[in-house]
Amino acid sequence: MRIAITALALTMLAAPAAWAVDVPEQPTFNRDVLPILQENCQECHRPKAINISGMVAPFALISYDEARPWAKSIAKAVESRKMPPWFATEEFHGVFRNERGLTTDEIETVVRWAATGASRGLEQDAPPPLEFNDSEWWLGEPDLVVSLPEPVWVGDEIYDWQPNIDIVLTEDMLPEDRYLRAVECQPGSEGVHHIVIAAMPPGGDDGSLAAAAGGKGIGGLAPGSEPSMALEGYGILLEKGSTLRVNMHYFKEPGEGTGFYDQSTIGLHFYPKDAEVTEIDGDPLGTLDFEIPPGQPEWQVAHARTFERDFSVLSYLPHMHLRGVAAQYVAVLPDGTQETILDVPKYDYNWQVRYQYPEPRPFPAGTRIEVTWTFDNSELNKSNPDPSKAIDFGLETIDEMAFGFINYVWDDAPGAEATAGGGS
Repeated sequence: MRIAITALALTMLAAPAAWAVDVPEQPTFNRDVLPILQENCQECHRPKAINISGMVAPFALISYDEARPWAKSIAKAVESRKMPPWFATEEFHGVFRNERGLTTDEIETVVRWAATGASRGLEQDAPPPLEFNDSEWWLGEPDLVVSLPEPVWVGDEIYDWQPNIDIVLTEDMLPEDRYLRAVECQPGSEGVHHIVIAAMPPGGDDGSLAAAAGGKGIGGLAPGSEPSMALEGYGILLEKGSTLRVNMHYFKEPGEGTGFYDQSTIGLHFYPKDAEVTEIDGDPLGTLDFEIPPGQPEWQVAHARTFERDFSVLSYLPHMHLRGVAAQYVAVLPDGTQETILDVPKYDYNWQVRYQYPEPRPFPAGTRIEVTWTFDNSELNKSNPDPSKAIDFGLETIDEMAFGFINYVWDDAPGAEATAGGGS
């Protein structure tokens, strides 16, 4: 299902532009607005924009002629801070390496440009055009590309379907254990909602649900979540002989003629064989035991875990479905000190954001991480499929989930000291 983006889209990094120190009385596109678009918008708003699980920028913002018809819409989107999409509170400005957002001066520049006639300006004032990777892959060509073993038929009657499909990594594909730095997925059809990949170790799968639950999560695809490289020196071990268990999520309107075939593709990026890598762990916090009463506008679910060893966090990713409206992570240190380590007051299911530290954030043994999810199961929530129903855990989009994913490393793991503080 392709979801149109009605304004500016995401950016890889949105650090404040050095030039934005004041706002001209009458901004021009070439001198004042184009640098902002280059820094924050063009990664997605360009020809051949990458499809991030159905999130595709509907127009390009490379040239004046492309941007001018959208001037008022752009101004409205940035003034409301709807775009670029970023959902952590201002308290966390500058904390995460993949932060998106515009400075106050940048927002005012775009708004004033639209309000004063959206003029082009002089060609000589324009910065050089950006050069983009022409590869079909966001992160560049992968080291190994695998596809679903055969095309999957998603029938006319299908509305919400999540089959598990295995991809056996043969010796030709993976002759030895390797560390992964990134996984990138390419949906094979518009009906792909998300892809979740678990690595089943060799000989470790007897076909049971317990075995499937024991798989190691290595990555995937979700709406609005761009692929990214792990911090240098940190990765996920993929063992020789592993099987990739791929949970495909197909979501579409049922009806005659709506069926399609899908054969999605997965790109794996490895570290060099001789690289010193600290292994990433990623057990999520979460609960399957909850019920959200009907009509409740602010219902909270909480879960916590105490870490018995020193550890360092790489990233957080809160996950709910259509009724999810907010999420908060709190660290309770051994001495009782409490710190909010992530606050997302306006969660958006269509933008699955992973909040990534520029360096691993250390915590001492005995730290308790608490995650609280807030749901709106009332008529006030325009995304709510049915506010008259009580909702509990389920896999389908119309059900709910409460997961707080955390990527972390144990500080006493082999190689952890050598990679501590490494950049991306």
